[in-house]
Amino acid sequence: MSKPKIAIVVGSTRAARFADVPTQWIAKIAKAHADIDVEIVDLRDWPLPFFDEVASSAWAPSQNEVAQRWQKKVAEFDGFIFTAAEYNHAPTGVLKNAI
Repeated sequence: MSKPKIAIVVGSTRAARFADVPTQWIAKIAKAHADIDVEIVDLRDWPLPFFDEVASSAWAPSQNEVAQRWQKKVAEFDGFIFTAAEYNHAPTGVLKNAI
Protein backbone atom coordinates (compact mmCIF):
# COMPACT_ATOMS: atom_id res chain seq x y z
CA MET A 1 0.00 0.00 0.00
CA SER A 2 1.31 3.46 -0.87
CA LYS A 3 1.73 6.17 1.72
CA PRO A 4 -1.15 8.64 2.05
CA LYS A 5 -0.36 12.02 0.54
CA ILE A 6 -1.43 14.92 2.77
CA ALA A 7 -1.67 18.57 1.74
CA ILE A 8 -1.10 21.34 4.26
CA VAL A 9 -3.08 24.19 2.71
CA VAL A 10 -2.02 27.72 3.67
CA GLY A 11 -5.38 29.49 3.87
CA SER A 12 -4.20 33.10 3.87
CA THR A 13 -2.58 35.17 1.15
CA ARG A 14 -1.89 38.38 3.08
CA ALA A 15 1.63 39.77 3.00
CA ALA A 16 1.91 39.92 6.80
CA ARG A 17 0.16 36.62 7.48
CA PHE A 18 0.97 34.48 10.51
CA ALA A 19 -0.02 31.26 8.71
CA ASP A 20 3.57 30.43 7.74
CA VAL A 21 4.48 29.79 11.39
CA PRO A 22 1.91 27.06 12.13
CA THR A 23 2.29 25.68 8.60
CA GLN A 24 6.01 25.06 9.10
CA TRP A 25 5.40 23.64 12.58
CA ILE A 26 2.74 21.23 11.29
CA ALA A 27 4.92 20.24 8.32
CA LYS A 28 7.90 19.52 10.58
CA ILE A 29 5.84 17.22 12.80
CA ALA A 30 4.11 15.53 9.86
CA LYS A 31 7.36 14.94 7.96
CA ALA A 32 8.73 13.12 11.01
CA HIS A 33 6.22 10.37 10.25
CA ALA A 34 7.69 8.08 7.60
CA ASP A 35 4.30 6.56 6.86
CA ILE A 36 2.87 9.69 5.14
CA ASP A 37 3.91 12.12 2.42
CA VAL A 38 3.32 15.80 3.12
CA GLU A 39 3.24 18.79 0.79
CA ILE A 40 2.61 22.45 1.58
CA VAL A 41 0.11 23.99 -0.83
CA ASP A 42 0.18 27.79 -0.61
CA LEU A 43 -2.87 29.60 -1.98
CA ARG A 44 -0.56 32.48 -2.94
CA ASP A 45 0.67 30.20 -5.72
CA TRP A 46 -2.87 29.64 -7.02
CA PRO A 47 -4.48 32.89 -8.26
CA LEU A 48 -7.94 31.35 -8.37
CA PRO A 49 -10.77 33.46 -9.75
CA PHE A 50 -13.92 33.96 -7.72
CA PHE A 51 -16.32 31.16 -8.53
CA ASP A 52 -18.28 32.17 -11.62
CA GLU A 53 -18.80 28.85 -13.38
CA VAL A 54 -22.17 27.74 -14.74
CA ALA A 55 -22.26 24.87 -12.23
CA SER A 56 -20.14 23.04 -9.69
CA SER A 57 -17.18 21.17 -11.16
CA ALA A 58 -18.96 18.01 -10.03
CA TRP A 59 -21.57 18.70 -12.74
CA ALA A 60 -19.74 20.64 -15.45
CA PRO A 61 -16.04 21.06 -16.28
CA SER A 62 -14.46 24.31 -15.12
CA GLN A 63 -13.72 26.78 -17.87
CA ASN A 64 -10.94 28.65 -16.06
CA GLU A 65 -7.44 27.23 -16.65
CA VAL A 66 -6.18 28.01 -13.12
CA ALA A 67 -9.27 26.36 -11.63
CA GLN A 68 -8.66 23.28 -13.78
CA ARG A 69 -5.05 23.06 -12.57
CA TRP A 70 -6.22 23.55 -8.96
CA GLN A 71 -8.72 20.70 -9.30
CA LYS A 72 -5.98 18.40 -10.63
CA LYS A 73 -3.68 19.43 -7.77
CA VAL A 74 -6.32 18.79 -5.12
CA ALA A 75 -7.07 15.39 -6.65
CA GLU A 76 -3.46 14.30 -5.92
CA PHE A 77 -4.08 14.22 -2.17
CA ASP A 78 -5.63 11.70 0.18
CA GLY A 79 -6.15 14.19 3.01
CA PHE A 80 -5.85 17.84 3.95
CA ILE A 81 -4.75 20.01 6.87
CA PHE A 82 -5.83 23.65 6.61
CA THR A 83 -4.26 26.63 8.32
CA ALA A 84 -7.32 28.84 8.36
CA ALA A 85 -7.00 32.50 9.23
CA GLU A 86 -10.10 34.18 10.64
CA TYR A 87 -11.71 37.15 8.96
CA ASN A 88 -15.00 38.47 10.40
CA HIS A 89 -15.51 35.24 12.39
CA ALA A 90 -15.07 33.00 9.33
CA PRO A 91 -12.29 31.54 7.17
CA THR A 92 -10.77 33.86 4.60
CA GLY A 93 -12.55 34.36 1.31
CA VAL A 94 -9.60 32.95 -0.62
CA LEU A 95 -9.78 29.70 1.36
CA LYS A 96 -13.56 29.40 1.01
CA ASN A 97 -13.21 30.04 -2.71
CA ALA A 98 -10.52 27.36 -3.06
CA ILE A 99 -12.63 24.79 -1.24
